[in-house]
Amino acid sequence: WLGLNPKFTLDELRYQVGDAKPAVLMAVRTFLGNDLAGTIEALKNEFPFLKKVLVIGEPVAGTESFAAFTGRPRPELDAALAECSARVTEADDALLMYTSGSTGKPKGVVHTHRSIVENIKVEVVKFHVGEDMRALLHFPINHVAADVEIGFAAILAGGCTVFMDSFDPVGSLKMIEKEKITMFGQLPVMFLLQMRQPEFFQTDFSALKLVAWAGAAAPKVMLDVLSGICAQTGAMLITGYGSTEVCGFVTFTEKGDDMETLMKTAGKIAPPFELKIVDGQRRELPDGQIGEIAVRGPFMFKEYLNNPKATAEVLDKDGWYYTTDLARKDDRGYIFITGRKSEMFKTGGENVYPREIEEILEVQGKVLFSAVIGVPDEIYQEVGWAFVMPMPGQEVTEDELREYCKGKLANFKVPKKFIIRPLLPLLANGKVSKLALKDEIREMMKG
Repeated sequence: WLGLNPKFTLDELRYQVGDAKPAVLMAVRTFLGNDLAGTIEALKNEFPFLKKVLVIGEPVAGTESFAAFTGRPRPELDAALAECSARVTEADDALLMYTSGSTGKPKGVVHTHRSIVENIKVEVVKFHVGEDMRALLHFPINHVAADVEIGFAAILAGGCTVFMDSFDPVGSLKMIEKEKITMFGQLPVMFLLQMRQPEFFQTDFSALKLVAWAGAAAPKVMLDVLSGICAQTGAMLITGYGSTEVCGFVTFTEKGDDMETLMKTAGKIAPPFELKIVDGQRRELPDGQIGEIAVRGPFMFKEYLNNPKATAEVLDKDGWYYTTDLARKDDRGYIFITGRKSEMFKTGGENVYPREIEEILEVQGKVLFSAVIGVPDEIYQEVGWAFVMPMPGQEVTEDELREYCKGKLANFKVPKKFIIRPLLPLLANGKVSKLALKDEIREMMKG
């Protein structure tokens, strides 16, 4: 099963449908007021492997109504369905999700029934959720949070999932109050967009038992507000680290962790999962040293679809997945994310980790989001450029940011250039699109 985001462009849909080659495509005719008839028709006409296209709503030429098709009784298929069900094993492919494409073309991540269930069994325990769980789910169906972290967690816990078509800052706040939501998990950008609405501070959060975020570091302003809510309601505040390849979280902070731990770390590995930090030769590093995160456990994806080379580059014969994410680990086992291998750059022979600089900028007080990118330089090999998005209603200058960084960072880490913008390009997962910014830099340097 593969979920496709109705917000995707036709080219994005072409890429994923063309790579996955499904036999059946189910599509909504309209989404958020947009008629998708042209998109549905284009996909049907371009891909002969689509044996059937079912439309929720008014069908387009050459397709069928989903309701009419599924509403027809088919007693002759009951035996075939029972036979297929009996053949399914935990090792069979169950779910296909595509990566966000933050470092290049999205890759199709194949998960089995086992990898999904083994991850969620641990998450349910770490999140302390049970049959009274009422989770709000507004992530698109292509996101691991929808497919596994929230959706499957509610099923395994025996709880309830409340669905929304898409994330809406005000609508989601109303839903939290109306449906007495107990589990509230989002990306930092979603919390920040909600906090910009006056309705946020009028919302009744009293039913909350768990507030979680992932996907990006949390700005201090966000944590201050959320910790205040949790102090009033008794809810647990938690974050962690994971990815599409590991089917969700594999590290978690603990109930009662202090604000510094919540803001600076992504928690620690949850048994029976394993984690180590390795160098460029994949040798384990001691605590405190920055290296690549490697993880191992029954949650592991099976392969990148149609891409054995990419699979072999990150999965070894012993079952370790080398994530390309960089971090250091302290003596408690908590990990501090410093960025991605592909983002690290050298300036004057020194390694610079963009995430370290971004974290400094994002606690400055006036900065909401930042992105630091290594840019070629004739003298130093590379220097950092910092793209900065101020908080709403705040103004900040390049000189102000430079002086602030000089007081917090070694001189070689201070960005050479600060570019201040009211908005930064975001990926669907809420992270800043550094690929888009790199394209922009290339255009700037041409001039």
